[in-house]
Amino acid sequence: MAKQHRQVNINVSSSKNLKIAFSSIYGIGQKEALFICKKLGLNPKMSFKNLNNQFLDIISSYIEFNYISGFHLKRLKKQHIDNLIKIKCYRGSRHFLGYLVRGQRSKNKKLRRHF
Repeated sequence: MAKQHRQVNINVSSSKNLKIAFSSIYGIGQKEALFICKKLGLNPKMSFKNLNNQFLDIISSYIEFNYISGFHLKRLKKQHIDNLIKIKCYRGSRHFLGYLVRGQRSKNKKLRRHF
């Protein structure tokens, strides 16, 4: 089993390259992972295990101060949905009832099954 590093409250596999390792953090996609690598002057295809502790600290502080990621992003999304429900707007009522929210067709699937 590959060794895991703790990065911004996320376990990141050390056997993966930087682009894939960053995109495994919730809220950071592949495009943002490439941007982070470019901004910090790192090779996106470099293995995560080749980084020393100084680079790990720089990366974690950069992500922490420039991005909302991980459980903070999940909590923020949940708060936005709860706010829509609280003000009783159309989207909030759709969320509350578990219906499709963004205008999708509901001929065959009346209720959302996933969150």
